[in-house]
Amino acid sequence: MLSLTKYIPYPSVTHAGGQYVLAHDRALEGFAAVENLAPDIPLNREALPLVADGPSASLLDGAHLDGLTLKLARLESVWAGSSIYWQVRRLFRSDRAPWAKLEAADAVELQWSEMIALAPAIKRRLPDTPLIGIAHDIITQRLDRQAQGQGSALRRALLRLAAARSRRREARSFSAVDLLIVFSEKDAVLASSLAPGVRVEVVHPGLGPTDPRPRAPHAEEPIVLFTGAMNRPENSTAVTWFIDEMWPRVLDAVPAARFVIAGAKPSAALAAKVSETPRAELTGFVESLEPWYAEASVFIAPLRSGAGVKFKTVDAMLREVPIVTTSVGAEGIDAPELLGALSDDAQEFAEAVIGLLQLPEAGGAIAAKARDWAEGVYGVAAFEKRIRGLYADVIDAQ
Repeated sequence: MLSLTKYIPYPSVTHAGGQYVLAHDRALEGFAAVENLAPDIPLNREALPLVADGPSASLLDGAHLDGLTLKLARLESVWAGSSIYWQVRRLFRSDRAPWAKLEAADAVELQWSEMIALAPAIKRRLPDTPLIGIAHDIITQRLDRQAQGQGSALRRALLRLAAARSRRREARSFSAVDLLIVFSEKDAVLASSLAPGVRVEVVHPGLGPTDPRPRAPHAEEPIVLFTGAMNRPENSTAVTWFIDEMWPRVLDAVPAARFVIAGAKPSAALAAKVSETPRAELTGFVESLEPWYAEASVFIAPLRSGAGVKFKTVDAMLREVPIVTTSVGAEGIDAPELLGALSDDAQEFAEAVIGLLQLPEAGGAIAAKARDWAEGVYGVAAFEKRIRGLYADVIDAQ
């Protein structure tokens, strides 16, 4: 199995997509020998030495990106419908792509919608090789949501243009694969509307604690927890909204509370904002989130943009932490009654957090039921069986 992935996974990877690829690779152990190939960008160069046991990983030769070149490539990527960088696309239009490896593979998978942009070129060259695309989210939906959000009229107009170009690109890309995997029924409907006739299957990612810890919430200084890669705009915007609109209300009611943002690569502006916020802290990169989940009294997901299943919310459910989230933060969860609260209104959101902090037993029973539900739907065993079955089916069909 040759996997063309946007990012190389490694054991301490902090972003949800990388954690999914780790679980995905583990699910294929014993079924297929996997090799990961990724763009030659700083994040992947840094990841290579961190790869432990598991699939081999290497960088795509002929498309080295860094500094200004990478910044320009990212801008062009948006213009090209949120495709992978043009240097990578150009590589796969030439004989310099790793065609020998691709031809030797029993199947080729493409992780992330951006990488699925390579599917038409691969299908033209290797029409008999099974192609499997894993759309971690539908980028068109993310851009549509951003275009409806805050900002200047010019920004919203540019986002609408980007969404239109993404819609056309994702339709072409998805149409070239033999199987498209998505993570929720909602995304399956969206993908099918973009590429009618393509086989679309829902796979619930296999999630769970990497280093299980018993629940030990702080009684004297209860923790409100948010986790995520803080260089992602949807995470940074969510934290900013919570600090501006909700955290003062929470502190007025529960002065001893602490707000912990556990995530790597915050911007300087966000770091400055958190430093000026009473009883709020940024952890930066941490080797494991498990201690923070164990000590948290409430997990929040005040997301208002983004697309796809919100792994952070499911992760909190699996660790039995009461959750307050928005409708966007609850996507992929078909049992909203198992959340501590769900609201897109800032005042209601804050009041729900306060209620769970003041009466922790109120969220305990719901959180226990939420854990049982999440283990049944997003458990590792069910995920591994599902992935192997789908891959075997596609390979046998060819």
